[in-house]
Amino acid sequence: MDKNAFRTELDRVAFTPQGREALAEALIKGEAVPTRRRGNWAKRGMAAALAAVVLAGSSMAAGTLWDRYFGHLDGDQQEIMETLSRELPAAESNGTVMTPLAAFGDQDFYYLMLEIKAPEGTVFRDYGEEEGFYQLFGGTPEEDVTLTDANGLDILCTLDYDWFNDDPEDNILTAVIRLWSMEDADLCDGTDKTLHIPGLWVQSPEKIYTPVLTGSWDFNIGTHSGGMQSRVVDVSGVTVENADCGTMTMEYLRLSPLGMRIRHSWSAPKEGIYPGAPLSVVMKDGSEVALENTVGTCGENWNEEYGPFEAPIDLEKAAAVRWGTAEIPLI
Repeated sequence: MDKNAFRTELDRVAFTPQGREALAEALIKGEAVPTRRRGNWAKRGMAAALAAVVLAGSSMAAGTLWDRYFGHLDGDQQEIMETLSRELPAAESNGTVMTPLAAFGDQDFYYLMLEIKAPEGTVFRDYGEEEGFYQLFGGTPEEDVTLTDANGLDILCTLDYDWFNDDPEDNILTAVIRLWSMEDADLCDGTDKTLHIPGLWVQSPEKIYTPVLTGSWDFNIGTHSGGMQSRVVDVSGVTVENADCGTMTMEYLRLSPLGMRIRHSWSAPKEGIYPGAPLSVVMKDGSEVALENTVGTCGENWNEEYGPFEAPIDLEKAAAVRWGTAEIPLI
């Protein structure tokens, strides 16, 4: 399989240079099997095989934008957002101020709402699909978004983002950025993790990058995670039968208000078949919450995957996790 083909697709997704290379190698070896979430992929600038989607912004109140980003949030969900959200210091470069309006994360995901205010006279207009779309990275490795640890080492991750642009004739644009950890790096362990944004570009359908803003904007997201608490659930003896691969056994389950991570294996591996089962959280009121999408790695007889919920949930009101025909109590 052609590694260059993977790199070409990965050019459309915000990875570190090392991350893009590592993921290309993993895809060639069949180790990474990511899937994707909602949206117009061409408009959002995402590679078709990857778990990254494009998101965006405006200057409205953070609560209103979260409601628009996640869909309607009920009172409990709004309270979760208010409890978790943290504000990071703004950053200025070449006359453009990027201001984090809200931020929170767990081990696997980090959400950052970022207002971009350019100098007077700049206009953030809307682009049609045939014209292109906004990106936070350009066409060269030097123009990549990066995430680095306290020692300056790259953390393998990808990001997706949505743009909110309520007034396409002014100089303010807001992005909701979601980072996905791609190497089990804990995004909310309280240690320094610097998100570097090199600017704003418009990427054409022909993959020509036109700079709108360039500079250097850095945000230490590692120390502003919001104190997210995850829960590792006892899954001893949890099994589900599969017609192709025998007994599937859940080996690990972790969930937070933002999403879930699971690992399972199967007893009768067959080449090219990687069995799974529907996964959801059953709330105490009887409703169910599924993952929006998942990213995973797999072997001959095992699979590990994780993904975010469509909107945050209150773990105190979760009753069980349903995995195929199995139900794992949380209370």
